[in-house]
Amino acid sequence: MSAIIKFWQKVQPHIPHIIRHDFWRKLFALIFACLLTGYVYQNVKSQKEMVKIDLRGVPVRFVAGENGVDLIPRDVSVDISVEVPAGQKGLKGTDFYVECPVTKNQVLADMPVKLLPDMVRSSAALEDLNVLSINPEMLPLNIDIMDTKDVPVHPVSDFREVMDGYQASLVQPEKPVTIRGPKKLLDDIKYLETEKIPLANVTNSFSRQVDLVSPEKGIEILSGKVRVEVRIEKNKPRAFYGIPVQVLFGRSGANNLIISKIQPESVTVLVDSVPDISQTQIHPFLDLSDVTRPGVYTVDIKCWSDNDRIKVVEVIPVQATVTLEPVVTPASK
Repeated sequence: MSAIIKFWQKVQPHIPHIIRHDFWRKLFALIFACLLTGYVYQNVKSQKEMVKIDLRGVPVRFVAGENGVDLIPRDVSVDISVEVPAGQKGLKGTDFYVECPVTKNQVLADMPVKLLPDMVRSSAALEDLNVLSINPEMLPLNIDIMDTKDVPVHPVSDFREVMDGYQASLVQPEKPVTIRGPKKLLDDIKYLETEKIPLANVTNSFSRQVDLVSPEKGIEILSGKVRVEVRIEKNKPRAFYGIPVQVLFGRSGANNLIISKIQPESVTVLVDSVPDISQTQIHPFLDLSDVTRPGVYTVDIKCWSDNDRIKVVEVIPVQATVTLEPVVTPASK
């Protein structure tokens, strides 16, 4: 200790006054500053040190890469490996996300997309982030876009409700309606139907605003109601010419009699005019179910139809003459 004091007394005259004044306090301050500097340096060094972490369940967000594309989100996630500052090694997969831009052409072609490191984002606002890998790197798109489409309207009604003696027709609206929804659903929709328009007890034409029926869940109808014109008219008979006359035998007559002549062989049938009927649905016939003997018979011509909407007004002529002969068997020759 005495040696230190002697050394101090010897060098003190040569030390500037600014250092020599209150020297010991300044020395302690210097030592403390050095220790603090060392601590800060070590802390900063540890913060700068990067560590690798593997993260699972990192969500992928598809974003439109061009204007006018409205993407329908879907849940998809990937695994990533990243390097982050050592002090941030407690991060989880949900602290990150992958922002992947896609175009309309990619969606329509259902093309896979490649996930790149610079697409990785962090909600923790990391200054230093190094993405090492993304798994899987190629990702099937399998998403759809929201789109709009114009489709025609088909009015709906039950024509069986129309009063006897009248016929009804529905005029399809000229303007199409606009619908909005996933494009893959829109592609299968060719038209929209209206709610059922009642026709019972109606004898005059009318027009009405009616609601449209949504064809699929998730399809939005943008046009609202539509106006449909309903035309009601009195039936005008429609003529079908040259329909062959059939003969209806009873069991005995069918086995023992044959037709040698029918006059006339075909007739004209007048029916109430209704849509979508054909001549093959109209069947004039002679009822010979009670006839059991050969001869010449004059019989009223009757008519039936396998279409309930067809109402027969008149058969022209009203009667036919049929000649019946006995069936000749080999034993009777």
